[in-house]
Amino acid sequence: MPSALNVETVLIHAPDEPFEPTSGGPQGPQEPNFRGGGGGGDDDDHHRKPSGMGLFGMRIALVPITVLFIAIAFIFYARSRTGINWQTVPVPSLLWLSTALILISSWTLERGRAALRMERYGSYARWLLRTLYLGLGFLASQALALQQLVTQGLFMRHNPHSSLFYIVTASHGLHLFGGLIALGYLLLRVALHRDHSPSARSGSRRINVVTTLYWHFLTGLWACIFLFLLLWQ
Repeated sequence: MPSALNVETVLIHAPDEPFEPTSGGPQGPQEPNFRGGGGGGDDDDHHRKPSGMGLFGMRIALVPITVLFIAIAFIFYARSRTGINWQTVPVPSLLWLSTALILISSWTLERGRAALRMERYGSYARWLLRTLYLGLGFLASQALALQQLVTQGLFMRHNPHSSLFYIVTASHGLHLFGGLIALGYLLLRVALHRDHSPSARSGSRRINVVTTLYWHFLTGLWACIFLFLLLWQ
């Protein structure tokens, strides 16, 4: 198992050429674009649509996550209408930084996906690594934002409005941590050269599409949460 430093070195200096499978013997001439018997385009279709059931499953999984956060919003809205022990809490300034970081991370992830489509694996790995760093920065800024509330004496049990900050940021951060694990897995595949064969490359594309959908969903979800917290003063 390579060390973290060696893995990062491999990712940063990885070449942009696609991986080529190797074999022990000579190979004759090949015609990669040949389509026999009028079949036509199975590989191209697989390249264009690498998602399969994984993408469908992710879309289904995003439904309960959406319902969860909608339920949280309705519960706290109903609680605020009672007026009992309700005290408005100012939005921590660091939430602006965390919002900017996650928006940028969606852009870097898209750049990585474009590099993967062109089979430029060096660029793909570097964009994934940047996205991973931005995701970690997002979580760090969220933790520091909650620390701002603590220094102001606003704890989770202080009042229902301060509890809202802790609950939504912790819930969103937990889901984003799952996305970071997926990014780490994709980076490890590149670092260990797991994409040599065409089937392995197709697998990487499938995982990348599913991970990208999940990450963009969390980005949009946080944008809605931030506006909710910002406007609900």
